[in-house]
Amino acid sequence: MPLVLLSGFPSSGKTTIANRLVELLEQKIEDVPELKSKPYSVVLHSDESLGITHNDYITSQDERKLRSRITSAVRRDLGKNKIVIVDSLNYIKGFRYQLHCEVKNIGTSFCLIHAMCPIDTVHEWNKTNANPWDDKLLTELIQRYEEPNPQNRWDSPLFPVFTPTDKIDALFPEIADIVFQLSKNTSANSAANAATTGMVRPSNVTTLKPAQKSNYLQVLDSETSKVVKLIMETVKSNESIGASSEGTRILVNGTDIDAPGCYHIDLPMYSLNLPKLQRLKRQFIMLYKLRSLETERILPLFTDYLNKQFSE
Repeated sequence: MPLVLLSGFPSSGKTTIANRLVELLEQKIEDVPELKSKPYSVVLHSDESLGITHNDYITSQDERKLRSRITSAVRRDLGKNKIVIVDSLNYIKGFRYQLHCEVKNIGTSFCLIHAMCPIDTVHEWNKTNANPWDDKLLTELIQRYEEPNPQNRWDSPLFPVFTPTDKIDALFPEIADIVFQLSKNTSANSAANAATTGMVRPSNVTTLKPAQKSNYLQVLDSETSKVVKLIMETVKSNESIGASSEGTRILVNGTDIDAPGCYHIDLPMYSLNLPKLQRLKRQFIMLYKLRSLETERILPLFTDYLNKQFSE
């Protein structure tokens, strides 16, 4: 079922939107026999429910871990009859793209709700929150925020809500059409229609297929070996100049971390060696040797796998 992603400044009214959206969706399910008979359910994930604290946003290492928690929750709960709502900052466009890819992987629908709020109002509301943000961190997060762009497929369909005056109720009929795919006049082959219906079809990059190619294992080994080699070159380079590898971020397949198709690896806070990396590589190959991934899909899966292993 669909993924409904919320994005916005801290203390901008996202949680109010999310809670109201849950009420509206559950009421819609109750009122429409066709939906009630499925049965559909609504799952709401928030920083609070996932154990994410304000302090987790201070360092890039901790923030990487919290994004991993969100991704894991989405992967776990996206299913045939579950509507997943994620109430978090989701302010990095590269992370929104990553979650969009998870939706593509199962071929369901997606929409993004942008909680828009003036900065002065954000600071005012923050003072009245039960769990207020530190003023310095709040300012930093506002400065880091990467505004959603409806021209980007991972930010579309986009529903902006000016939280000081607007309510999600006015947009709910359109959101419900996307979530439940209620419109009968849709064309699955139309890219323009996908932008308005929120349907995200699996692509060659995101679809896992049964093993078919005779050289699949060789390709899998070759692509993962390139990443291992890149990591070792970085570690050795840092050692040769007397620098620590701690906190080093490696970009794979690109030079701009926010560009689609560019993946990164954050080296762990301990020294890496070739035997350790080779062991992780073998574990990854064991996981995917019975599936025929497209070559373009190997790098993002392997980098994601390494980041999770390094964060544990």
